[in-house]
Amino acid sequence: MDSTMWPELPPDVLREVSRHLGDARDFVHFHAVCKPWRDSHEAARTTRKQWVLPWLLAPDNNKTPLRLRCVFSRTTYGARPPFSEGRLRNWVASADGTAVWYLAERPSLSLRDPLTGAVTLLLPPFPQDNGRWESSPSGVVYSDGTVLFRCLSVHDDTTKFKVALLRPGDLAWMVVERTFKSVDLYDLYICYYQGKIIITVDGPVMTPDDEAGVGDVLVVPRPCELDDYYHERSYVLESRGELLCVSIYTNQDYPEAFGGAASVPGLVRALYVSVHTLQEEGSSVPGKMRWVRKHGDLLADRMLFLGWPSSFAVDASRLSGHAVSGGCAYFVYWDDGVVPNRPCCVFRYNLIDNMAKFVDRLPEGWNRSLNTWLFHQPSIAPSEDIGKKFTEMNLDDPIELYLDDPIEVRRCFVVRMKIGEGLAKKEIMTSVCADALQDQRWGRHLHA
Repeated sequence: MDSTMWPELPPDVLREVSRHLGDARDFVHFHAVCKPWRDSHEAARTTRKQWVLPWLLAPDNNKTPLRLRCVFSRTTYGARPPFSEGRLRNWVASADGTAVWYLAERPSLSLRDPLTGAVTLLLPPFPQDNGRWESSPSGVVYSDGTVLFRCLSVHDDTTKFKVALLRPGDLAWMVVERTFKSVDLYDLYICYYQGKIIITVDGPVMTPDDEAGVGDVLVVPRPCELDDYYHERSYVLESRGELLCVSIYTNQDYPEAFGGAASVPGLVRALYVSVHTLQEEGSSVPGKMRWVRKHGDLLADRMLFLGWPSSFAVDASRLSGHAVSGGCAYFVYWDDGVVPNRPCCVFRYNLIDNMAKFVDRLPEGWNRSLNTWLFHQPSIAPSEDIGKKFTEMNLDDPIELYLDDPIEVRRCFVVRMKIGEGLAKKEIMTSVCADALQDQRWGRHLHA
């Protein structure tokens, strides 16, 4: 086909091609080719939303650039954060995975964009009588606007947690502090659901008062252990109005009975995932709740992304055409016996046929439990804004690329793009196109 004909492809064809681009990098590159291809995104907005496959955001270590990874294309992106000193920051994420922030306590309490530092939400100060947080709290912003911060710490033989809750319309935080006779942080899961703080814990650490709930706090025992399996971690999330607890297990005979040594093929066969839903027990204790098993075939039209500080479910129809299917859960599993310097692997577990599949091995520095899934909707700026951006840019400035694979660096090619009416054609790196065309929230800070 004559190369001059590519810009003249029918808009409906361009929209159909764009719909199948699951990687944000491919999506941005596609719309950076020429003005007609980019404008096809504007027309698509009136027909259906475009979603791309989620990324993983690494925990902040206060030393390296922010790292985001598309596990489906096995590509890592980097961005320099607006903060460069101070204590480590835990992420605050939206419950549906579409946004992430960090908590800033000075000059006033606020949620800030991790790439620009811009304030996105001002918050009332924490009560002074509750003292300072012992470490940076993690948090979740729910769909109704409720904000929940949580922090856990170990003292002797107990685990202490502090939760701060701010509902829409509240002028002050509700702070809850509890202590449990356990030192295992992974056995405490805190969330906000139907107006209450739900805490999922191991049964032996509960008290009689916990079972009935105290005020706005309800403590529920975690689903029972499976025979012949070790419990690794659980994740609590809301999907279509019901609260789900998704638990990760490994066979207790791993790795001895699965090849004799730690390995990805052995893990694939040793992993098991169960899903439970929270229901009222119907006992003599009013309001007592319990976890009830939910079969995988009832989740065939959903995909679960299990991470920290929040997990979420996505309708499979949103990602149709991206070579992914419903009825699956994606999660990070840590095993330093597989590759000591890169112990974190991403797996997909089919909840219908109970089969695991290896997806990706994360680069060095990714924590086993503190990885955040980011399910973002791409947005391309209007033509006029693009032209203005390029007239203000200094194309002689150095371009930073954070790509693990040297082959990907060699693939970074030069494209030609007409930047608005009356402007000359310029040769610019694909990474610059991606930078200028990214969503406003990520613009000029993410280098692809």
